[in-house]
Amino acid sequence: MSFAPFEPPRTVQAPPAGGRIGTSPQHFIVEEIPAYPLSGAGEHLFVCIEKEGLTTPEVVKRIARATSVRDRDVGYAGLKDKHAITRQWFSLCSKDNTPESWDLGEGARVLTSARHLNKLRTGHLLGNRFEITLVDVPPDGLTRAHHICEEISSSGIPNTFGPQRFGYGGRNLARGLEWLGSLTQNASGDATSDRREGSRRGRRGSKNARFDNKMLPSVLQSEMFNRYTVARLALTEELLDGEVVRLEGSKKCFIVEEAATELPRLRSKDIHRTGSLVGPKTIAAQGRPRELEQEIEAQLGLSDAHLVALAQHAPGARRDLLVMPEDLSIEELTPGQLLLRFILPAGSYATELVRAYSGAAWDAPRAAQDSMKD
Repeated sequence: MSFAPFEPPRTVQAPPAGGRIGTSPQHFIVEEIPAYPLSGAGEHLFVCIEKEGLTTPEVVKRIARATSVRDRDVGYAGLKDKHAITRQWFSLCSKDNTPESWDLGEGARVLTSARHLNKLRTGHLLGNRFEITLVDVPPDGLTRAHHICEEISSSGIPNTFGPQRFGYGGRNLARGLEWLGSLTQNASGDATSDRREGSRRGRRGSKNARFDNKMLPSVLQSEMFNRYTVARLALTEELLDGEVVRLEGSKKCFIVEEAATELPRLRSKDIHRTGSLVGPKTIAAQGRPRELEQEIEAQLGLSDAHLVALAQHAPGARRDLLVMPEDLSIEELTPGQLLLRFILPAGSYATELVRAYSGAAWDAPRAAQDSMKD
């Protein structure tokens, strides 16, 4: 299978402001918002580290080296950009109360620390606060940006996954489909003995097998979600019977039985439409929403056997179709430079929001758009 990732269209009606994300790390600043306050006591040391020009795994290795612990014992809530200034939390089980003295090398420094009862784990994050600078903005860009800001503050933007999710050149989607195909072939015995043996040898010899078994399912989930989100938002109906919605302020979801009854709650933002991240824990949609999902499964050539195999590696969840940025603001720093400030919930992509402003191509969110279109 040689699918390329689906490119979600820019949905904001206001014309783009133009420009691009600046190349300096100071042009992309991210700060984690923890999911819970730290207790101040416990065996786990939580450390907030500012990093620049480093990946999260690189910082994990430096912490492990500075404290003589294993890499796997250093916890973090999520991965952060390398080409940026990011402030994120890490945890480790340690009696050391002087992390400010750690030698983390160039590009990383400890900002603050506190103790807590449990290890920091993936997903233990409320959201992220961003400050992103657009450069090379045309003279009328600020006016356009204000119109975009008003539209997004009112309607939100699709909560689609950015191109980073799919790897360099989007190649991880093809890898994921090939990986999933090999699972179903091995399970059904449809492949020839030579191919089965080759697949087994590849898995035994792969240094990244454990990583692939975690990463590639998420790539497939993301592709299916992006396609569903665009297809669902293109429908004229605001709410559908059988749609799965999430309660505001909660992770609880339920199936809409009568759309007309629940529509006022949707308009008041008391409930939110969701899409599926396929897996056994996912609440299944019904009716027309389920038909849309099946159409997308067919587009990708996924059979019931593929979905069963995928579910063995992906627990599943529901994800909001739209995201509403908080504290969204825009200001002009200098002629040709605009500063975007906003907060996004964990898992939402800042580059998708920036694209709404700049008009850049989906697979090149840091590049300038080729032309301005009214």
